[in-house]
Amino acid sequence: MRKYILIIVCVLINTNLLSQCLNANSLYVTNITHINALANWTSAQAPDHYLIHYRILGTTNWSNLGNIDSAMVSRNIPQLQPLTTYEWQIKTFCDTSNQPNSGWSLSDTFTTIAFVAAPFNPIITTTIDNNICNAKTSLTLNASQTQNEPDIGTSTITSGGGYFDIQSVAMGDSVGYAIMNTSTQTILSTLRVGIIAGQNYAIINSYDSLGALIGFFAIENVNGGIKVSSTSPNDGNNYTSGFTSEIYFSNLFVTPNIDGPLHFYADIQSELGDQFNDTTTIMITCTNSMAEEMIRGTSNYKIYDLLGRPAVFKKNTVLIYKYSNGKTKKIIIIK
Repeated sequence: MRKYILIIVCVLINTNLLSQCLNANSLYVTNITHINALANWTSAQAPDHYLIHYRILGTTNWSNLGNIDSAMVSRNIPQLQPLTTYEWQIKTFCDTSNQPNSGWSLSDTFTTIAFVAAPFNPIITTTIDNNICNAKTSLTLNASQTQNEPDIGTSTITSGGGYFDIQSVAMGDSVGYAIMNTSTQTILSTLRVGIIAGQNYAIINSYDSLGALIGFFAIENVNGGIKVSSTSPNDGNNYTSGFTSEIYFSNLFVTPNIDGPLHFYADIQSELGDQFNDTTTIMITCTNSMAEEMIRGTSNYKIYDLLGRPAVFKKNTVLIYKYSNGKTKKIIIIK
């Protein structure tokens, strides 16, 4: 009799421990594409961490997504198949030992969409903070792609003048930052000098908030200008879900010592071999004459924004100038 009582007490204790670790609820999915979906939930009470598993509806094998921090209420489910229905569940753990836990939640389901490739048409712009000639300035490289474009494979940005002041930095120096925004996350990284090979070549490493190396760029002084080159890491597929990115080099670029247009040339190749080229033009001035002439304007050109809409002159903004001879230029005037 005592044995049965002891068993009942133990069962009650274990059941009580389990019930004290309540699970997340209100499961739903957003941002569904052909290869990704964002799982969402309402936070559990006092969670330590979560575990998600998912599978194609009707199959037996689950895939796990672990290391989900207690503060998170969403997680991207990656590497899915188009036009496929999936189910997923979540489990809450209330301490680091993984005991007690809530057990698996009820399933939520979603269906991925069909894949329709978009043309390779990234938007690439280059800006500087100071357009005075022979002056140190920060240099910003911006890139963006829409969903389902082929992934960028290699990127090369060159200029028709100016140079990187590589001799002013040392290995380990912080020289800027990079930001990438996707539909599911924002990645902020610090740029630090890695390898330096003389006055005209350096590797710039990108470190995330935890100090992990997540990428790098090569910067060079070549042919009377600069060159920034990078190769994108392989993410397991050849199409993007869309992103915007900004790479900011702080006071590392020196403008050319001459009045006139400074051209930055973008040479971008996709992972599928598509080619994209574009030019950004910034007016450099040793006096105010050229900038003032552009501001006053003449009747031989019209101004448009980057979406092709008619615009008016605006300082510190990239605008498209279409001239009467049919030529177009992308120009930013900084003042």
